[in-house]
Amino acid sequence: MNLKSTLQFTVEIPVYPERVYRAWLDSYEHGQFTGQPANIQAEAGGRFITLSGQVKSSLIRLVPHSSIEQTWQIEDFPLESDSSILLTLQPTCTGCEVRLQHRGVPLEWGKKLLRWWEEQYFRPLKAYFEAIVGDYVADMGDG
Repeated sequence: MNLKSTLQFTVEIPVYPERVYRAWLDSYEHGQFTGQPANIQAEAGGRFITLSGQVKSSLIRLVPHSSIEQTWQIEDFPLESDSSILLTLQPTCTGCEVRLQHRGVPLEWGKKLLRWWEEQYFRPLKAYFEAIVGDYVADMGDG
């Protein structure tokens, strides 16, 4: 029996949810914060290929500025077709809280995959926005 779990991870980012939402779905900016090329069709059913093709995904549901749901396959991990992620963006006093739920993760891969998320996505995403926060303060608003 192949037991599955759901990983959950939360990080504070010093910009509005709108800004993180746009960066996640924009091929150029996604590539900027991960440091590797991305090809993203930012619409439900659209293709989402990142980290130079290591991640292959389809966007399932987009709720502007608050959530992104997508399938999630990573080249080096044995994830089955039920692997999916839900990113939820909540405004905070200092920017936003980004919450990840990754469903369909084999139990034996949980710790390694959590480390992968931290190293490939959340540390770079936070560093990317922290580097520009002097030019773009969370409470400036952007439309």
